[in-house]
Amino acid sequence: MQSRLKKLKKQSVPHSHKFTPDFDSVIFIVLWNSLGFFFVDFILVYMISQVWEGPGLAIGLYPAFLTSGGLISSLFIGYLADHVSKQKLVMIGSFGRGLSYIGLYSSIILQSLIGIYFSSFLLGLGAMLFWVPLDTLISEKSSKYHRSSAFGRRRFALGIGQVIGAIVGLTIFGLANLFTPNNTLLIYLAIPLFGFANFYAGIRFFLTVDEEKKFQYPKESIEKSEYPSGPKIDDATSHEKIKHLFILGTILLFLGLILGAINVGIYRPFILPIIFEKMNEPATLISWFYLPATVVGTLIAPRLGVIADKINPYLTITITSIIGGIVTWIIVFLTTNLWIFSILLIIDNTIMLTSGFVLINFLSRISEKHRGKIFGLITTFESLGMIIGPILGGLVYDINFTTPFIISILVEWALIPFFVFGIWILNPQIVETLEDKTSQ
Repeated sequence: MQSRLKKLKKQSVPHSHKFTPDFDSVIFIVLWNSLGFFFVDFILVYMISQVWEGPGLAIGLYPAFLTSGGLISSLFIGYLADHVSKQKLVMIGSFGRGLSYIGLYSSIILQSLIGIYFSSFLLGLGAMLFWVPLDTLISEKSSKYHRSSAFGRRRFALGIGQVIGAIVGLTIFGLANLFTPNNTLLIYLAIPLFGFANFYAGIRFFLTVDEEKKFQYPKESIEKSEYPSGPKIDDATSHEKIKHLFILGTILLFLGLILGAINVGIYRPFILPIIFEKMNEPATLISWFYLPATVVGTLIAPRLGVIADKINPYLTITITSIIGGIVTWIIVFLTTNLWIFSILLIIDNTIMLTSGFVLINFLSRISEKHRGKIFGLITTFESLGMIIGPILGGLVYDINFTTPFIISILVEWALIPFFVFGIWILNPQIVETLEDKTSQ
């Protein structure tokens, strides 16, 4: 692996050998659409848990409603992404997100928890209308050998947007609380501003991206992949055996996806509440320490994506899962300092991103014709997990605030065989193989 990483550092691959000419325009929309990600999530968890003093279940229901909207749209968005203009779908999704931000702002002003849940549902509905066709376009406009890098660039744009949005949102939030503490219209003004940014992003995307332009592979020398493959299927092997192996590998991966999403949902919504519980500090101060943990991993995502394109997927998933569980345990049981809290959360998020890039690279290569459906299925399974997880997490959080994290650690380690064996079985049967790798 080290020799491959050294080789990676020496290589300088032309942009045209990785992406289409309009790839940067595809990625640019993510910056505008992600402006509200950090600030809105922070504010809503803060409002529900601290201002309105809601129980763990009330906190968990926020991401559950958010994901429920995504689940409903994911049931049909995969089909639409393969048969309807992806540009139009991305624009519609952007408009839906913009409207939902305005709904969230109104619900905060009116102090309506039901309004927040309903607006969150609409936000999830618009999000999947946006992300599935966008991810399909990213796959179509990038080389299969640099696809993790492509999704890393998407994460980088998301990180930049989160940083800009956090600075704008927290500045308005802090100054308004300082000078006009009772003016809720001004304190949360950044939220509708982010909504209008989504409107602009959707229109700009529709006018600048050509979905007919897909990546064309240059004819160059080939290089053998070093990734181990699963069981080979020769000409004498029956079609039924191939079918059964494909089904088994698919079941393992997608079962791992839904269980992994449940696992994330069990503990992720309660990181902020546990920080509020353990750190007796003002919300604004905590937000500035929490921000790096949210965005640093995304800012280095392009580099993580490049690495994920090269390293062994089996080893990567195994190591990142083991380390991720250890880091989570340290965060919950050993840390009482905001600086250490922030650093450990950065490590945890970086680990999660790296393994995620490896997995999405593999899944994007299973089928070219049905790529939109695959991303739709991924979203459906992850959405189911992210509905079940926060509700379960909220229930056990009310019993003991450390329980969701203990469950998460055990499940994360238990899922390693699902992903490793799923990839091993499907590897020789995917459409976009890496066995003949161009020297791009």
